[in-house]
Amino acid sequence: MADVTYTRPEYDAAQSRWRLVRDVCKGSETIKARGDVYLPKPNEHDTSKENRERYKAYKQRAVFYNATGRTKHSLVGAVFRTWPTLTVPGALDYVSKDIDGQGVSIYQQSQSVIGHLLEVGRHGLLVDYAAVEAGTVSKADEQAGRARANVASYPAEAIRNWKTRKVGGQHLLSLIVLREEVDIDTDDGFGSERVVQYRVLRLDDAGVYTQEVWQEGSSETSLIIPPFTPLNGLGQPWKLIPFQFLGSENNDTSIDDSPLYDMAVLNIGHYCNSADYEDSVWFSGQPQFWISGLDEDWRDHLEENGIYVGSRAPLTLPANGSCGFAQPEPNTLVKEAMDAKKEDMVSLGARLIERGSAVKTATQADNDSAAEHSVLSLVVSNVSEAYSQCLVWMAEFVNAPGEALYKLNQDFSQIALDATILAALFNAVQGGKLPAGDFWQYLRDRGVIDPEKTDEQIRDELETENPGPDLDDDEVDEDGGKPSDP
Repeated sequence: MADVTYTRPEYDAAQSRWRLVRDVCKGSETIKARGDVYLPKPNEHDTSKENRERYKAYKQRAVFYNATGRTKHSLVGAVFRTWPTLTVPGALDYVSKDIDGQGVSIYQQSQSVIGHLLEVGRHGLLVDYAAVEAGTVSKADEQAGRARANVASYPAEAIRNWKTRKVGGQHLLSLIVLREEVDIDTDDGFGSERVVQYRVLRLDDAGVYTQEVWQEGSSETSLIIPPFTPLNGLGQPWKLIPFQFLGSENNDTSIDDSPLYDMAVLNIGHYCNSADYEDSVWFSGQPQFWISGLDEDWRDHLEENGIYVGSRAPLTLPANGSCGFAQPEPNTLVKEAMDAKKEDMVSLGARLIERGSAVKTATQADNDSAAEHSVLSLVVSNVSEAYSQCLVWMAEFVNAPGEALYKLNQDFSQIALDATILAALFNAVQGGKLPAGDFWQYLRDRGVIDPEKTDEQIRDELETENPGPDLDDDEVDEDGGKPSDP
């Protein structure tokens, strides 16, 4: 019988793909810890201690080249080479410093979200209101940070169940089940115990949004927080669930493909080839010395006196005796397979940022051609739209009118600092032809100015470091008189 721990079939089917890409992006330590899941054992039917030790050495010699993880970090870095545009009402200014109530800014959280989407192609954002226990929330509570709207980030693995239903002319989320892990302090106050709980978001029969929380126990899962109704800034119940799905293709409830999955599969293949290659290098890498034409007397003589090999240690042999070194031919087949996979990984990584490798949805087309939309730019567009929607919901929670927008950079080319353009822009500012704020934004985009500094902060710093003349009534001008009024 289905209960709160139920998972949808498509969720179960995606688990192995998600686990593969997650593990690959984490790197060598995680991959090797998974043992024969990613590196099959030679002679698996042999369960002897000797074969187990051989596999241990075989795995230790293998080299995991983490091209997938490096590609992910490079792609996220390309997005944030130019700082995002954030526009929010004054009551939401705090999101630039703390959007989740734990000190993570909207910039940092969105970086993480893009990484998740590149890995598994799915993520979720929940807009909530951390209210104080005493029912009503005062302005002082909001200003002190005891109660404020926030955005909680949920990886694909935490979104276990979901449903939609048609309300009017649109399909709305009617159920979301989110798996969470919380730490509970032990009785001594030093340790902690991790407990699994499920946050259930519903639209009830009356179309009202409710929340409830269940907790896993040793024998059963029990309801610990009964259903309650979050209210918006006007004190009214929500008529929708303020939860935003994000995907690598679109932001609907379906599970999208992982952009990095194909590269991760190649990465594992490269790792297996590396294990075979390094094993063959170890086994046959050193030349083998040999002697022929010996009878038993010569054999016993050499064994008794020892054999020294080298230019200063001549070796006497009987008539027709000979010696030499046996050197195996290079094993180029495995090395060629490794090189081919490495080239394929480079090609796949380039296609993620290459124009024309993905198709825009109609709402994302803007003025660009759909044929010139890359996988990465599609992911970035989805993240921008999702955060803009979340900011709108946050504004509803705090009843803050005004524009709410978050737009990430979609030009991933390297931005250079052109000295000629810089000088021309500076002269335009000095001549009153260009606002200083636009000039500062140009410098932000190129990493000259801290992207998180506002125009007001820059202006204050300039005035502090370069104060203007402060003339009082006692000062005189160069002619010995009092300075004239401006």
